[in-house]
Amino acid sequence: MAELLLALVFCTAVWAQTPANSNAPFYTAASVVDAATNLPGAVAPNGLVSLYGTKLSFSTRALQAQDLIADALPTALAGTGVRIRISAIAVPILFVSPQQVNFLVPPILRPGRYKLQLIRDGWSGPEVELEVADVAPGTFVMESRFVIATHADGALIDAAAPARPGEIVIVYASGLGQTTPRLLNLNIPRGAAQIERRSQLRVLLNGVAVEAAAILYAGVTPGFAGLYQINLRLPEQLPENPELRVGVGERLSPAGLLLPAGAAALQ
Repeated sequence: MAELLLALVFCTAVWAQTPANSNAPFYTAASVVDAATNLPGAVAPNGLVSLYGTKLSFSTRALQAQDLIADALPTALAGTGVRIRISAIAVPILFVSPQQVNFLVPPILRPGRYKLQLIRDGWSGPEVELEVADVAPGTFVMESRFVIATHADGALIDAAAPARPGEIVIVYASGLGQTTPRLLNLNIPRGAAQIERRSQLRVLLNGVAVEAAAILYAGVTPGFAGLYQINLRLPEQLPENPELRVGVGERLSPAGLLLPAGAAALQ
C-alpha cells in the first residue's frame, strides 16, 4: 500500500506546448494541476500539485528517504537544479522529470492569488498565476473512474475486493486544508492531525451525505506529505458502485468518481 500512495503523485496529464528554440522551462497556468484530480484551478495549503511542461529538468528523480533532514522536505532534489517559488517562497519538491514536477503547497500560505515560477539551473520559466483557497477537495483515482480507498487492513478496495455495507474504509483525498495542530512548513506529518474545518466536511454517496458520526477521522496521513485520509463507516444500505464526493463547505471534489462496492460485497 505504501508504494501505491507514493505513486499517487506521479500521475499523468496533458503537457504544455513549448516555444521553439528556447532553453528555458516552459509551462502555463493551465498545466499546473491538482495532483489528485489532474484538473487546473484553485489549490489548498498543504496540497499536492503537479506542474506539466517541457524542459523542466534534465533528469528524473523522486524524493528519497535520504533527502529528508529531521523530517524536513527539501526545496530542491539533489542533482536536479530545479526549484519552484510561490511569491518568493521556496516550496518542497517531491518529484522531478523533464515534463513533470510535483510539489507541495506550503501550509503557511493564506488564500489569495500568487505568482508561481520554476527555475532550472538558472533558467527561469514564466511567472504564472496560482490561486490558493482555504480548501480544494479532491479524491485520488485509479483506472475506470474508481477512487483510491482501502479496507481497514490496508488492502485496496477494487472490483475483486469491493467495499462491504457497514465496514470501515479509508478514502484518500487531497486539498482538505489546514489542520489541528497546524503543520510545519516543510515537515512530513508523523502523527494524526484533524482538518480544521472538520464540522463542515461532507462525504456524499450518490449525492446523499453520510451521517457525521460515520466519519471517524479526517486529517493527514502520517508519513506522507500532502496526503489526507477519511476513515468512514459505510452505511448498511450501500448502493452498488456509488459515486463518492468529498465536500468542505461549498467546495466539492469532482463528480463521476465511484467507490467499488456492490453485490460481491454481500457474499
